[in-house]
Amino acid sequence: MLLKHQPCSLHMDKRHDYYSPVTEGLSEFAKDALSYKPESDPDEPRDALWLRWLKFSSVIILPALVVGLGFVFEDYVMHSNSTTAYQRSRAEKRVQRDSVGAMKIRFLVGSGIGGSLGLIYVVRCIVRKVDP
Repeated sequence: MLLKHQPCSLHMDKRHDYYSPVTEGLSEFAKDALSYKPESDPDEPRDALWLRWLKFSSVIILPALVVGLGFVFEDYVMHSNSTTAYQRSRAEKRVQRDSVGAMKIRFLVGSGIGGSLGLIYVVRCIVRKVDP
């Protein structure tokens, strides 16, 4: 009697192959940013113009830096946090092939995404005339 080899459920489930901690963090950040409603009193005076623009620029620049650095070090984080040998070897191969040019491109892409999310929030605040 021959036993047929049944594939492991881990190999059948391809969701683990495409897991990205940066993407997961971005989706949660976007959900929080779009659903955030500050509790402001309409009678309360608004901040000075320079302080508002300082807040607006920090809302754009900080996510750009954080997401950009997240994209740069995503493979290294996945390598250290991998739970299976397949994930570890896949991340290790990507780390070995990594170059400075590729890191710069990933940083630019990540900072563009983070800055865009911050800019969306800033435009939302300007349209609603609220401070961040």
